[in-house]
Amino acid sequence: MDTEKNKQILVTGGAGYLGSILVPMLLKENYDVNVLDRFYFGRSSLAKVQNHPNFQITDLDIFHHENIPNLFKNVQTVVHLASISNDPSGDLDPNLTIQTNFLATISLARRAKAEKVKQFVFISSCSVYGAGENKILDEQSPVGPVTLYALSKLQCENELLPIADDEFSITALRFATLFGYSPRMRFDLAVNTMAKRALQNKNIFVNGDGEQYRPFLHVKDAARSILQMIKSDYSLINKQIFNVGNKKLNFMIKDLAQEIVSYFPETKIEKIPFNNDRRSYCVSFNKLEKICNFNALYDIKYALEEIEDKYWENCFLDMDDKKYYNVEIVKECLKEPVMTYSLASTPRWANKG
Repeated sequence: MDTEKNKQILVTGGAGYLGSILVPMLLKENYDVNVLDRFYFGRSSLAKVQNHPNFQITDLDIFHHENIPNLFKNVQTVVHLASISNDPSGDLDPNLTIQTNFLATISLARRAKAEKVKQFVFISSCSVYGAGENKILDEQSPVGPVTLYALSKLQCENELLPIADDEFSITALRFATLFGYSPRMRFDLAVNTMAKRALQNKNIFVNGDGEQYRPFLHVKDAARSILQMIKSDYSLINKQIFNVGNKKLNFMIKDLAQEIVSYFPETKIEKIPFNNDRRSYCVSFNKLEKICNFNALYDIKYALEEIEDKYWENCFLDMDDKKYYNVEIVKECLKEPVMTYSLASTPRWANKG
């Protein structure tokens, strides 16, 4: 394998929850990294690498990538993280979700191929399995997304993989639900939310009977899996879908809550009678282990320890601040025009006549 083949990498959404872990990891591996991001969550999560000689920033919405003519110059790999992430955010404005998660993704991939980029790593989600049957689901199992966010990820998979060929490798990674500390912290993820409430001396909520399954994946392991794709022989991963997670971290929500309580023994579980969330899926990660020899390393206890440490270091201050919740940031974004229109379509232009 040519060790120089992926020297320059474009990471879309590189200042987000996962990108803020991935980008420093790539720089440490001596890759040149360009982050394409609109920075709705700010830039502070990448502050430690902002002066790195191999790091650069392109401040732009991915929907307008054509405005940067040299965006793909010398780029070997695109890691596409940018999206309207999580179900509540995706439901706020369906048009924005389709525009960002689907249309912009396909446009970006087609342009990358036309401009001779070698590899496109697409971040999908195990949520495409929806209300899965009570069995272990692998990449060949039926899918049934029950949210727009999940559907947008599945439609991207369906559209992207046929674009791939011997000169343009495309891999879709279906991530389990992420958790753990990141410099761009989120408290709207199940494990992180429960940890937050425990640290606030509040009860942990379990909706319904709590018997819905979810797979979980530490954000560091998510970043490691992307690095693994970049280093892998394309012949092994091209046109492939991989579930990414840890078989030991397939939890019923009620058991996850008990896991949190075992770490924070003063915390109590409060059951909410109704559960409108129909998602439930228990997932196999054997394919990724077999083909790429990848195993997730970090467990729930590790994440709780790091979140608690950061809490006592006063890294969070107010854990209910809207900056930790994607849906609140998307609401702020919706106060601005979704599209930047041409002046020719506005009265200001017409009145200049």
